[in-house]
Amino acid sequence: MRDIKLIGLSGLPLIGKGDDLGKLIVESITKQGINLQPDDILAIAQKVVSKAEGHVVDLATIEPSAEANKIAEQTGRDARLCQVYLNESKAVLRIKGRMVITRHRLGFECSSAGVDRSNVAPHAQGIVVLLPENPDQSARAIRQAVNDQLGITVAVVITDSLGRHDREGSIGLAIGVAGINPIEVRHQYDLYGNEANTAIAIIDEVSAAASLIMGQADESIPVVLVRGVRYTRDDEASIFQLLITEE
Repeated sequence: MRDIKLIGLSGLPLIGKGDDLGKLIVESITKQGINLQPDDILAIAQKVVSKAEGHVVDLATIEPSAEANKIAEQTGRDARLCQVYLNESKAVLRIKGRMVITRHRLGFECSSAGVDRSNVAPHAQGIVVLLPENPDQSARAIRQAVNDQLGITVAVVITDSLGRHDREGSIGLAIGVAGINPIEVRHQYDLYGNEANTAIAIIDEVSAAASLIMGQADESIPVVLVRGVRYTRDDEASIFQLLITEE
């Protein structure tokens, strides 16, 4: 029987623009006395990546368009926030109640274009956080930092809690990756000896598992070490290997 272990990294400070996230993660690993192992996976919440890279917006600087005002009327949301959704999206796919489903500029279909205002600043300040400009690049930089400072080759998955148009609630999904092939293809046989070839979105499964520890409120665990997952190492990995291209 194989075991999979999830270890939340505690003690990371509140992240701000310009912080060296890779260095802070290494310091947390060291302080917790964790002996990193080759092929461990670091699942990292998108929000700390975006904050370190400065991908936040002050709603006071946003001028809503006619389309944003229309969406605001339909949903009861702040028109400036709706404009940020539009700025971050290729298209608005569906509006249902207060939910705005978009195709993000990176290709994901998600609610609110991945824009979030929790754990960014006091709500009254009107600051929202966006998805990273290039999540794969962010993941590669953190992976390289860990490798350089600890001499251990790990994989990195950038995760976010995304809403879906066909189900209530959000789920942890991968938006960026480094060092792990997003799709794990397994050639196996079922209990009756029938061939059962499966393609598993392994980085999404890692993200969903890690999100159970990360939480959504004041848990303050934005990084989870995932150990024991079988995966294919891929130094050229990209989230776009996972996405179904737009028709």
